[in-house]
Amino acid sequence: MAKIKDNLAMQGISGKLGNQVVYRRVGDKIIVVAKPRRKPTTHPTLISQNNRFRLASTYAKNALQDPVLKDLYTAEAKRRRVINAYNMAVSDYLKAPEISHINAEAYTGTQKGELITIEVSDNFKVVQVKVTISHGEETVEEGNAVLTADIWQYATTALNPAFSGSKIVVTALDRPNNRVTKEIVL
Repeated sequence: MAKIKDNLAMQGISGKLGNQVVYRRVGDKIIVVAKPRRKPTTHPTLISQNNRFRLASTYAKNALQDPVLKDLYTAEAKRRRVINAYNMAVSDYLKAPEISHINAEAYTGTQKGELITIEVSDNFKVVQVKVTISHGEETVEEGNAVLTADIWQYATTALNPAFSGSKIVVTALDRPNNRVTKEIVL
């Protein structure tokens, strides 16, 4: 690899020369390298990631066609100093929400209105958090949690006489429809 700096004859040059060398501009330097020999991507992980990125790109292009979503992504990109709304939309697609904590200490199953709190984060916005309480194969109740001061809260609507061994399953959904599920056993 050769580096060229302050050469008037090479000023502004970039691209390839024949099938042998490539001129690349990095900052104020021109780097001359042998033409890279690209092998087809055959590793399953790379193929999977390429497909995810292709889907993310398609999502971003479609999301920016919607004026409301475009404004939301543009505002968030400016706030975070991301390059543009397209990059913010791609990032949103590639990162699923994360359920960091489910607090069911106040839930006893003996009365309605008991609160279950859920901490969920996403790099853009969580649009829905669904809570399902079940015992064995039987669903005791399910419904959507409500966002209050950065914490999602679910108020129970049914009694659960078989409290011990019950399961709380929380599903979080973000704008590009990424779903993540976490469960706790009582």
